[in-house]
Amino acid sequence: MSHGQRDHIIKFGPYRLETRRRRLYRGEDQVRLTPKTYEILLLLVERTGELVEKDQIIERIWPDHIVEESNLSQQVYRLRRILGDSPKSQEYILTVPGRGYIFNHEVEFKPVGPGAGAAEAEETASAPSGLGQTAAGENSRQPGDAQSESRPSGQGRAGALRSYSSIARPPAIVLMLVAITLFLAATLLGVLWFRSTASADLVVPRIESLVTLPGEEGHPAFSPDGRYVAFTSEGQTRDNQDIYVRMVDEDVMWQVTSHPDKDTQATWSPDGTQIAFLRNTGRSGDPYKLIIVPVRGGDEREVGRVRGGLSWSPDGKYLAVSYNEGSGAATSLCLFSPESGERRILTTPPADVYDTNQHYSPDGKRIAFVRWKNNSASDLYVYTLEGGELKRLTYDDKLITDFEWAPGSDQIYFVSNRRDNSLLWRVDLAGGQPVLEPGAPVDLHSITVSPDGRHLAFTQPLTDTQIEVFRGTGRGAKDSRPICAINSSRADDTPRFSPDGSRIAFVSTRTGLDEIWIANADCSSAQQLTRFNQNSVGSPRWSPDGKMLAFDRDIDGSTEIFTIGINGTDLRQLTNEKAAENMPAWSPDGRWIYFGSDQSSVSRIHRVPVSGGVAEQVTQSPGREAIPSADGRSLYYTNADQLWRKDLLTGVEGPVPGLEKVAVGRYWDIAGGTLYYVSQQSTEEPVVWTLDIESRRVDPDREDF
Repeated sequence: MSHGQRDHIIKFGPYRLETRRRRLYRGEDQVRLTPKTYEILLLLVERTGELVEKDQIIERIWPDHIVEESNLSQQVYRLRRILGDSPKSQEYILTVPGRGYIFNHEVEFKPVGPGAGAAEAEETASAPSGLGQTAAGENSRQPGDAQSESRPSGQGRAGALRSYSSIARPPAIVLMLVAITLFLAATLLGVLWFRSTASADLVVPRIESLVTLPGEEGHPAFSPDGRYVAFTSEGQTRDNQDIYVRMVDEDVMWQVTSHPDKDTQATWSPDGTQIAFLRNTGRSGDPYKLIIVPVRGGDEREVGRVRGGLSWSPDGKYLAVSYNEGSGAATSLCLFSPESGERRILTTPPADVYDTNQHYSPDGKRIAFVRWKNNSASDLYVYTLEGGELKRLTYDDKLITDFEWAPGSDQIYFVSNRRDNSLLWRVDLAGGQPVLEPGAPVDLHSITVSPDGRHLAFTQPLTDTQIEVFRGTGRGAKDSRPICAINSSRADDTPRFSPDGSRIAFVSTRTGLDEIWIANADCSSAQQLTRFNQNSVGSPRWSPDGKMLAFDRDIDGSTEIFTIGINGTDLRQLTNEKAAENMPAWSPDGRWIYFGSDQSSVSRIHRVPVSGGVAEQVTQSPGREAIPSADGRSLYYTNADQLWRKDLLTGVEGPVPGLEKVAVGRYWDIAGGTLYYVSQQSTEEPVVWTLDIESRRVDPDREDF
């Protein structure tokens, strides 16, 4: 059935899809489908039993738009809910991670003639070969089978992942330890494509990381042509804040200033050749130095002293700044001529009130600014240059961290905690209640809108962690210098080496959401394994043969245990108890997966067969995370903040001998006959201790990192 031949009645399970009416029925009840959801269902049904690549779906459903995979994922999620599918059963739609989807159900259909009535909707016939009906033996096809048949598109990535296993195992005397050592408050400078072409279906904005320097970025500002973004950054060394510029569409960035004082609030000249900014001397009570510098850096020109705020008029004659006569005086909105030094006071607020964070409208007729009553209470105002009219736009007395004009000069976007979180709002210049901007991220700080209104650059507070790999040469010898690091502008954590030591599996939020990644042991060639487009995915653990990973993932509010092949196929959900079931670990023979579960209100260690089946409780005492010994006779696990051991032959449970008084969290592991752990005792640097399981001797020569 070709895409254009739509007069059919298609039946699968209890459902009936009428293509002429573009409707889905369950019995006599009509099931509502949006246009895009209907088109995706029709495409999958047309190719029943075949892998339909994500790119193929996007190209057909959104032929004239640039659409992210998250839009497709949302549509498929909606379709699964309609069909009653669950992530575990996947009765109708199978997911092949990183590839696409398979409609996994027998289909019957009948062409509908020009005069067909409703009665024909109940008639069915066998599907001809063109529809893609599965044969009797093909209906149980698994995602892995489908991938093996689609070699051209999947071979490269699977081959690359497999090639990692050919790296030689490190010598036995070499111990590779992974430590999460960098915890810092980072700020991501990102770009959001938030003005999509009009469509019958909402297209979710596309968010991309623009800057991934360590430390904090802030105060982004688009160039007049929209090709560049100026911003402040602490740079690679994180020792000072300077002005940087980056191209939006190319990986080109340069540093404009390099001064010991703190530079901030860059604003572009109308012709895009210069940048004005403020320099903070660091001395309490001092005004900012107002400096102009060529956009590529070079000779700086100090033109005045101001109290804050900075925006260049479209005609290039004035800079809108904040000015006051001294401590305790009101801070006014002011026009400043960089050429003559002339000042023109525009507003006269009450004492101890600050007018600042000003921005010229694109047409140059108005200046919007924030009036602060104190550090947490502010509102938006607009000053009309011709006539001097002052208008208040918001009445919240809430924190406004930044704002920007829309290109038409009739609306303003602003970031405010008027609903607790720092969200993006839009308000009309004519007045009225602000409107929440759909699809924008939360916890924004500073923003800038491109001149064409299609892009929003923003900064967002993040907690950044990185993974560092160290080399130890045996007990008593150490090297505190990391071999390499896995780092991005977001969190990278919970790393695990593969059994042969050639790869590292870890969780990263570098896409904006939790996903599992795999990298080489030298931290190179990081590859994204999962594409769930959700948070709460974690705790990856390698199977003994290194071919699969077990992990936990949130499903409808409960954490469940999954396995997946390292080439992205064979995704399986092993638990479904609507409980917190997490932190999996494989048995040495690869037959079982141990995990913590609070099915009985208290978390205890359970295990489930890798092949699927009913989970069984293993420990009587509480337990959260478990690791079996290499010989499979003992199970080590965390009980509150202690390490415990269960003899799997005798059933005896108790604290690990030698560690009865040591508090341990999540940082511990077993290699051969040695138990490695990080004590929760407060120290200046993380310390990895070793316990010889046989002799119960704690190594006095600790490993410091």
